[in-house]
Formats: sequence, structure tokens, C-alpha cells
Amino acid sequence: MKANRIALIPSYEPTDILLTVVNELLEYSFTVVVVNDGSESKYDEIFSKLPEIVHYISYEKNQGKGIALKTGFKYIKDHFNSNNIIVTLDSDGQHKVSDAIKICEECETSDDNLILGSRFFDKKTPIKSRIGNSLARIFLSLSTHHKIYDTQTGLRAFKYDLLDFLINVKGHRYEYEMKVLLDCIKAGFTIKEVKIETVYFENNAGTHYSPIKDTYKILIEVIKFSASSLIGFFIDYAVFSLLTLIPSSWPHWILFCNIFARIVSASINFTINYFLVFRSKEKIWLSVLKYIGLAVFILGCNTLFLWLLVDLASMNPYLAKIIVEVTMFIVSWIVQRLFVFGKATK
Repeated sequence: MKANRIALIPSYEPTDILLTVVNELLEYSFTVVVVNDGSESKYDEIFSKLPEIVHYISYEKNQGKGIALKTGFKYIKDHFNSNNIIVTLDSDGQHKVSDAIKICEECETSDDNLILGSRFFDKKTPIKSRIGNSLARIFLSLSTHHKIYDTQTGLRAFKYDLLDFLINVKGHRYEYEMKVLLDCIKAGFTIKEVKIETVYFENNAGTHYSPIKDTYKILIEVIKFSASSLIGFFIDYAVFSLLTLIPSSWPHWILFCNIFARIVSASINFTINYFLVFRSKEKIWLSVLKYIGLAVFILGCNTLFLWLLVDLASMNPYLAKIIVEVTMFIVSWIVQRLFVFGKATK
């Protein structure tokens, strides 16, 4: 049996464009659910023009796009059966109905769990959209071994059985959509991007995205996902610093402190990365061997650079340690995600 299509539109203080989008969706036999995310009363006139066939949900206080989406997901779960494909769209006309149809068709024929309608930005794209998406894309790629070009797209399609998962993803505002990607990757779900047309009205004036506040929240979610490396760094630095406080006349004491701290932090970092971050399907003994090889290489480079900075350049050991750790962190992370843990779970 062919699945039905439900279009969910979270809306905050919309223009008449919302009505245009809704009517076109209805022309193509979509069931439409609109969530009024606490818009002021002066926008009631627009919402009152929605066709009676539209499922309309509203609440008084603005709570953010993430809450609006999850409110819609809960409504769909409670009022519709499992024979449905759900697609989310923004209410400002950024997403063409033809593209919504396109990713729904892909979702119906694909085994991937989440289909993204991805915009490919150019010089005409508003600067705040380019900057926010570029930063999120870079951090997500470094953190997860996944390359997603348009991390901020609101045009997403998925099957009914993903609803429970999406409802339980944390997040209130725009960071929710990034959190969905991160949690899907952690859960081993597959994500596919489908190219769509990039549409902006009046330099994207209708968006309620805050380039500073919301980008900050989005990047915080990515940084949380990278916590294993941060934990490893702090453990390494703490052990190193504590050991250097012990008086010693041995000329190589600093190097010993660095090696011991590296062994402790590497053991913890491997455990977190294998089981939680990369969710590796590779045999653990093989990953251990690869990781040991990488750890020995990194330790050698780490110790050599630290010796050069402290003993030859007479740099403060604590400052030198930070410089060396940041440099080797980048090298280590790239090698781990490409080689040590293999491809992430699909």
C-alpha cells in the first residue's frame, strides 16, 4: 500500500506565504499540520485563513522551533497510522512544494532513515545562513565522520516509525535540528541528502534564526558530541600538571610525566570513542591494535615537540603542553575517524 504524505509546518509570526505553501501542498494531496508557535494575536488573521481541512495546533507562548516540531510529531503520532511519510517544511516559502514531493519520493523508495532537502549555497545566499551552516558543517564532519552539507535545512522527510525517536531528541530552538542529526548518527541511522532549490525572499527577512545565539547553541551541541576528546585532553593535562609538581632531579622527568599522562588519557579516550562516539562495528582487538599504533606515533611526536619547545626553546612547560596537545589532537582525531575505527555504523 502506498504511504500517505503528511506535511508538518512549524510557524511563528508568518506572512501570507504560509497560506500559499499550504494551499499548494493540499493541491498535491498532502495532509497538512500547522503548528502556531506562540505568535502574537495580530497574526491570528493569517492563521484564520487556513483551509478547514488543515490540522491546526497553537499555544500561547513562543517556545522555539524544536518544541513546535515535537508538538507536531506528537500530534501526528496520536492521530495518524503508521502508513505515512512525514515531511517538515518552513513557513516562509524557502522550501518549494516540488522539492517536498521530491524528498518524499526518495523516502518512499530508500532504506535511509532520514532524507534531507539540501541547499547548495552561493554568493546570493544571505551571509548569516552561509556562516552558520559552514561552521556547523565543519564541526559536524570533524566530530562524527559524516559529511552533511546542509545541516540547517528544515526540509526533511522520514517514515512514521522515526517519530518516537524524534520526539525524544532534546532541544527547544534551532539547535534541535542539529541535535537530530547528531543523535541519528549516534543511533546508527542513515542520512541522505537530496539537492533542492535554494529560495530566499527579501534576503531571508522572514526567518527568525538568530545568527549569534542560535549558531552558538548549534555549535554547543556539536562540541558536546566531541566531549570524549575534550575529556581526554583535560585528563592528560591534569595528570601531566600534577606529576610535574613532584620534585625530581631526573633530567627527563618532564618527558616521563608526558608519557604517563598520555597513557592514562589514551586508555579512556579509546573506550569512549569505540563504544560511544564512532560506535565501531570493527572487532575491538583490531581497533585496539590500530589505536596503539596511532598512540605510539602521537606519543612520539608529542614528546618530541614538547622536548623541542621546553628544553631547546625554553618555553613554559604548561603553555608548551597546550600547544602540542592542540596540534596533535587535530592529527589524532582525523586518523581515528578515517582509519582506526573504520566507517561509522549505518
